[in-house]
Amino acid sequence: MNKLLAFVFPVFLLGQFDQVTNGFGLDIGSSGSGMFIMRNYVHASEKYALNGELRFYDIKAEDETIVYDYYTGQYKSVGGTSLVMFPVFVGGNYYPFVGKIENNFSPFIAIKGGVVTAVDGDEPGTLVDVSLGSVSREKTFIERWENPGIQYSLGGFLGLGIDFKIVGQSFVMVMVGLEYLPLKKEADGKKDYSGFLIHLAFNRRAK
Repeated sequence: MNKLLAFVFPVFLLGQFDQVTNGFGLDIGSSGSGMFIMRNYVHASEKYALNGELRFYDIKAEDETIVYDYYTGQYKSVGGTSLVMFPVFVGGNYYPFVGKIENNFSPFIAIKGGVVTAVDGDEPGTLVDVSLGSVSREKTFIERWENPGIQYSLGGFLGLGIDFKIVGQSFVMVMVGLEYLPLKKEADGKKDYSGFLIHLAFNRRAK
């Protein structure tokens, strides 16, 4: 976090962040997958950008598989978890090659950090329903999430990326790196869900 602040505040003091872009995209990581929304504030020099993002990250178990249930005629997850995370990160991008290569191709270094909210529901499985004559049935979505465990921790991301400018004021951002997702206490057998992350975003200039 100290490194993040040391990067962000000096950049903020350098001048005007007069370009604003909004975006959304998908995450694919070693611990799961998800989606996000983001906002970028680009410096007038185009060498720096400040950004913030809100993510939904669905954690996948290492032994989770999808099987076909011949009794119901539907596919279902086996060995899965009921753990989701909501990282809220702020940070910055540094573009070292501005003015040195084509404007529609902009590599950058990214660092960000913030608060991670982890929500841990009951695991998928069966239960005995007395109202149906002690018949076993699958837990419903509401039953799995009606009393979840919630915890908060600090997390972050460090990686490399490229902005590909496309039509008009739009561009695609591709970013890869390492994310830091520790927990204060164990959830679904693990206390740390850090790992590799691929970040794919579609952004459009707002002003």
